[in-house]
Amino acid sequence: MDSLSHQSAIMGPMAGTMDIDAAIMEVAGAQAGVCTRVELLARGVRPAAIGRRVMAGLLRPTGRGIYVVEELTNLRTPLHHAIAAVPGGELSRSTAGRLQEFPLDPSADQSIVDVAAPHGFNRRVAGVAVHRRRRPTPAHDLVAIDGLPVTGPALTLVDLAAVVGPARLRHLVLTQISAGRPTLDELVACFDSVARRGVNGIASLRLMLAPLVDDDRALGSVLERKVAALLDEYGIAGFRAQYRPPWYDGVRGVVDFAHPESRIVLEADGRRWHGREQAMTNDRRRDRLAAKHGWLTIRVTWPEVTERPAATAAEILSIVTRRLRESDRAA
Repeated sequence: MDSLSHQSAIMGPMAGTMDIDAAIMEVAGAQAGVCTRVELLARGVRPAAIGRRVMAGLLRPTGRGIYVVEELTNLRTPLHHAIAAVPGGELSRSTAGRLQEFPLDPSADQSIVDVAAPHGFNRRVAGVAVHRRRRPTPAHDLVAIDGLPVTGPALTLVDLAAVVGPARLRHLVLTQISAGRPTLDELVACFDSVARRGVNGIASLRLMLAPLVDDDRALGSVLERKVAALLDEYGIAGFRAQYRPPWYDGVRGVVDFAHPESRIVLEADGRRWHGREQAMTNDRRRDRLAAKHGWLTIRVTWPEVTERPAATAAEILSIVTRRLRESDRAA
């Protein structure tokens, strides 16, 4: 055996060990020292190699298939560990608020990590307060901080309504809206997308928000812009924004969008706070008035536009196409 081959034979096992350790350090280094068995296997680290490093104390098991490399830990380690322990979850409530520098009570216990878990998750995790979602959190309600999934400003405020008192909640909402994180329109839209009976904090947040929202003005700009973008993205032409049909007078007679050729009114249903029942009555009256003049009213909501945009666009386009076809036949 020549000298080069002899050197390769000696270095081979060592080089392989170095590659394995480098892979482990790369995965754990990006997550404050936390790595999972699934992640390591995906990087080509064999089960036997994981076992040897556990025996040597290089990987410390902390849960089911979760390990920590001690020398890589920092203040974010509990957060990464919580997400590793709750697959598909996101940091929420007070933990999300602190990460986004909300003015939370500094005397509150910060040792517990709040995680919103997918429906059906039922394990207990040490050091983690698990809050179960009834449905998956839409991507637009999440932000990434240090590689961690975190509820965005609007959803964080909605979640915090379940655990903070009225005075603190009002302070949080006013300070965050003042900073534009989120805007009032974004908070209202998020509230509308999750508000339902039985969700903790919804009633108190509704009462707190009501005085801030001007129900007499046109629909919040955020949802209107999303509807306009939806129509543009899916090539649905012919709709005109802030349209006043011939039979309407005044501000209340302006509709969000209209397709005059097919005689369709498209309303973005988002904010209804003051006198909710009266607002619904007014909507029905407007819809009947439109029908009296041969116009069809379509109402779309925040979840329809943000969570199922393609299906919503297809439904709108189908209705427009059918109305135009019927109009041609009548002519």
